[in-house]
Amino acid sequence: MNESKIRENGLLLNEYVLNEKQMTRFFDVLKANVVRSRTVISAIFLTVYDQSIFQEEDISHVEEEITLFLQSKIRQTDLLFKLSNRFEWCIILSQSGEDEANAFLQRLFLSVKNKAISLLYDISFSASIAEIGNSDVSFEKLIASGREALAASLNQWEWHIEYIESHKERNMEKIKISILEENDIFRNVLQTTLEKLTVHHFQLDIKTFPDGYEFLHSEWFSSSHTHIIIMNDILPRKNGLEVRHKIRKLPNNKRFIIFMMTKRKSEEDMIYAYENGVDEYIIKPFNLRLFEAQLKRTFGRLWS
Repeated sequence: MNESKIRENGLLLNEYVLNEKQMTRFFDVLKANVVRSRTVISAIFLTVYDQSIFQEEDISHVEEEITLFLQSKIRQTDLLFKLSNRFEWCIILSQSGEDEANAFLQRLFLSVKNKAISLLYDISFSASIAEIGNSDVSFEKLIASGREALAASLNQWEWHIEYIESHKERNMEKIKISILEENDIFRNVLQTTLEKLTVHHFQLDIKTFPDGYEFLHSEWFSSSHTHIIIMNDILPRKNGLEVRHKIRKLPNNKRFIIFMMTKRKSEEDMIYAYENGVDEYIIKPFNLRLFEAQLKRTFGRLWS
């Protein structure tokens, strides 16, 4: 594939590919979004398997051709940048994990094997993949681990992929939980159930309120954390329906997950509740084990 062909296809050209120094700031933005969106990103490190086949005068041209080829294969949401070492590139795949990165590489390798790229020489690649699930890894550490894995890959065979495990672990996330229930005994039962619940990846911060008025006049719900509200529909002063209405009027109301406890069993009541912002409709009396299962399903959705 030559540059004129790439220009005809309207693809991004080599001069728009980032270099290693320019990529630092972009990576910090992408890494922050990993925490906000609970989605991973992946870094693919790529190198030519046998670099001894190139003459010194050909290296610049071959690197340019490979860069243009790689640019033509990525999505608009992905980032390609050239590393400072010869024949080393990195591709950041947004909202993609290790499996998606591996599938991308397999398609890329197949394109090269099928001669979809025209170069002076027949080439093969080696690669490494790092899935990033937290905000702790620095750009410099990521590059260092990527290069170390590339070196290990070159000691194997052509088309080999090394997998980097050290950046996968995701940050522990704080989840606020509010229990709005007038009955002291039942409120304590719900709190104890939540405190004993085994939940991976999340730190639960639980607070109880005897009515909706006290909840709405607290500062408890004003933080940016994901917030699960478990409330009765009938409460003194401000009832659950009034709390739901107030919460769903907030500009960032999607961070709230509302469990409505009620004795109302009609389909009309359920439809009205769901259409007006209730996420889980729980008919009283209910089985605590079923309640726990609903909560665990909610946490599973939040983590996935």
